[in-house]
Amino acid sequence: MREDMYKVIIERPRHHKSWGLRRIPSAALLRQDVEEPTRQGIRAGYGYLSRKDLLSPLRRYLRAQVGRPWDKVYSEICATTDRRNTLQRHLHEHLHHFIATDVWLRDGRVVDPTIPFDREFYVDPRTGLIRANKDYRFWQRADAEKRRREEAEIATRRRVLDERTLLLLLEGIWFRVDVDTLPRERFIEVIADGRPQRQLAAESRYDVVLRRHVSRGVRADEEQCAQLYGVRQLYAVSKRQLSSREIRVHRLR
Repeated sequence: MREDMYKVIIERPRHHKSWGLRRIPSAALLRQDVEEPTRQGIRAGYGYLSRKDLLSPLRRYLRAQVGRPWDKVYSEICATTDRRNTLQRHLHEHLHHFIATDVWLRDGRVVDPTIPFDREFYVDPRTGLIRANKDYRFWQRADAEKRRREEAEIATRRRVLDERTLLLLLEGIWFRVDVDTLPRERFIEVIADGRPQRQLAAESRYDVVLRRHVSRGVRADEEQCAQLYGVRQLYAVSKRQLSSREIRVHRLR
């Protein structure tokens, strides 16, 4: 492992707070402005460091070590880092997020007894060699699979005909539901402690599916509307049970 790996992972570039018309960092603009105070803080205009660690180099390094003994690889890592240093100790924390070192064999399968086995690499308990986890999925792929499952589940209970018409499966029966948009929130004048004050409020509307009044700004109402209609700001104006012919036309179960 390269000796400055912890710097590559931890130390990120500095982002400027703002840029001038001539693409000059704000720090230089502050220093060159004669109308600014003659003294300014040492950090004035220099922006901030990004807090997001760059983990791709560490992943590539571990991928290149697949098939090698973990003890030897770990010794090489420790030889180039000092765990007494805060930044270099941070590298070891990321290291154990990538590779599972304390795994067991159960019914011929490798399992992690402490947490779900979702890391990209592991140490084979039989040989001590680093192996790639074939069941590992990147979080982007896992999210995509989750979205596909959710869309498939939604398709079994909701069909969208247009912006204002849905087909919903309610308690085992298909309905044609007309929806509309809930009124927007607006400020109203109220009297509190003898003085007029402005408060944000929204008008409610009766939802024929939920059988109660709903409004914007109420989290429970928005969550239920999003689950039923796919959009938080919609509510059901009317509903009608579908006939057997309509169910066949729309190929519903």
